[in-house]
Amino acid sequence: MKLAIVTGGTSSEREVAFWSAANVENVLKGRFDLTVYDFPIQIDKFLADRVSIDVVIPVLHGKGGEDGTIQGFFETLGVKYLFSGVEALALSLDKEKAKTIAAAYGINTPQSITLRRGESMNYDHPVVVKPMDGGSTVGIAIAKSAAELEKALELAFQYAEKVLVEDFIEGDEFTVGVVEEDGEAKALPVIQIRAKGFFDFAQKYDKSALAEEICPAPISPELTTKLQAMAVTAHTAFGCRHLSRTDIMVDKSGKPWFLETNSIPGMTETSLWPKALKVSGRDFAEVFVGWVKES
Repeated sequence: MKLAIVTGGTSSEREVAFWSAANVENVLKGRFDLTVYDFPIQIDKFLADRVSIDVVIPVLHGKGGEDGTIQGFFETLGVKYLFSGVEALALSLDKEKAKTIAAAYGINTPQSITLRRGESMNYDHPVVVKPMDGGSTVGIAIAKSAAELEKALELAFQYAEKVLVEDFIEGDEFTVGVVEEDGEAKALPVIQIRAKGFFDFAQKYDKSALAEEICPAPISPELTTKLQAMAVTAHTAFGCRHLSRTDIMVDKSGKPWFLETNSIPGMTETSLWPKALKVSGRDFAEVFVGWVKES
């Protein structure tokens, strides 16, 4: 079968997309006829080749790749692709809509407000400021004073027209991957993230500054089950397909709080979803082969 790995994109996570795509290509090498396309630079080449492409693997993160835009393009062309569809991607990447849907499914999510460019707010308690449609912690900052809030808003508006200002939850950070096998969503082992301060871009991707990522997380079976159930519920609520990864905070009272669901999570060799998949005893390549065959 001829597979196209579409990567790059125009978001702030373009570099991460290349890293993820390189790992996917390396894992699947020898199993398929693979061609990598850098979008949008090589879109003409992709269009010229599209009649011979059996399945596309969209390895794109953030706006333009993880918001359903490129998936709509594939559907218009009649090209099959892996991972979630247009609606699931659009809903899960928009942090405001994602929180609304999560709450409708009984998932706890921190209080928040949405600000548009030019709007501001008064500081009265610690908050997290996030670009509405970003990822990899790019443009995100914690504000614990009025001055920090002003700087955080300035930073976030560099990456988006709308930002989410969310109550800061003090506690422990976890992430739970989901993998679909024969159409059934199954939770992967829980990962606990022990960051050196804020779990920012550098701690995610700079090996010299990596946070401690413990898998499986050293927590009770009860909490493990609760976090895994939250991830599967979020995956189902958004209508995700094949895979997802949900980030969760657990406060000091033991209450879990939904942060966000990544519909195309990072796939570098050291990324969280592949790490949990490996700990679960599954083979990365075999999982992808299964998805390709059912597409």
